[in-house]
Amino acid sequence: MNLRFLTTVVAFSKHQTLNAAAQTLGLSHSAVSLQIKALEEELQFPILDRSKRPPMLTSQGHALVEHAKRMEGIAGDIRALADGSSLYSRVAVGAVPSTISHLAAPALAAIYAQHPRLEIKLVTGLSHSLLAQVKDGDIDVALVTEPGNQDKDLSITHINTEPFHLIKSRNEPMNDPVELLTSRPFIWFNRRSSPSQQIEKHLQDRAIYVQQAMEVDSFDAVEALVSHNLGVSILPKSARSMEASNLVGLKLDPTPLERSVVLATRAASPRRLFAAAFADVLKSVLEGK
Repeated sequence: MNLRFLTTVVAFSKHQTLNAAAQTLGLSHSAVSLQIKALEEELQFPILDRSKRPPMLTSQGHALVEHAKRMEGIAGDIRALADGSSLYSRVAVGAVPSTISHLAAPALAAIYAQHPRLEIKLVTGLSHSLLAQVKDGDIDVALVTEPGNQDKDLSITHINTEPFHLIKSRNEPMNDPVELLTSRPFIWFNRRSSPSQQIEKHLQDRAIYVQQAMEVDSFDAVEALVSHNLGVSILPKSARSMEASNLVGLKLDPTPLERSVVLATRAASPRRLFAAAFADVLKSVLEGK
């Protein structure tokens, strides 16, 4: 079975048309079509339903794509055997936005330097979305907030524990955290996100009731609003941007709030070698801070 032909089917599944798959692979439309037909003849089942316009994957075609993705990963690991000190493969890495600047970006730069033959695609999103993509095989590893429920299909490696802090504008005279939370408008980062759900539980457990002012989809937006003294918020301390000079961070005493950042991969992932190497690099980045 030709691995390149399987790669062609995977490309079709991602781009949904023969033309788009051909452009991605640097092939002609006819070459892509012939490769898929050759696989169909070898496997003795239809990969594409050509009665549809444009053609679509059959149910067997969808199943083939999942196996092909795993085979691509295994092929990368086999190539790496020629040089035991280097990784050689295509890897999709997920990361929640709050880890990019201080953790994911320097770690990716370091692992590229160690393993220049890696091809890495970075995907950002909320933790629950990235974990679902890891389980589906769409991404190989994800740097996320630790999930509340353990999933037997996932392998979880602890990377770091990060404290949260209360942020306020330098123009806000109050300094008592509880007084700020109960008297000033509260600006939420996406309420569906793991950090916000953790913050909400922390506040409820302590009978602290906040006045919701706004809800936005990035930490930078939260910081900008707080910086202009439109309210206060709670964010992971390490995610604070270097440009947020007009902000003051306060500890959430007497009961601190923390989140665990983990690296998640499928329990049976062919990317285990990469996951272990990436986890080591992430921890080295933190040790160097």
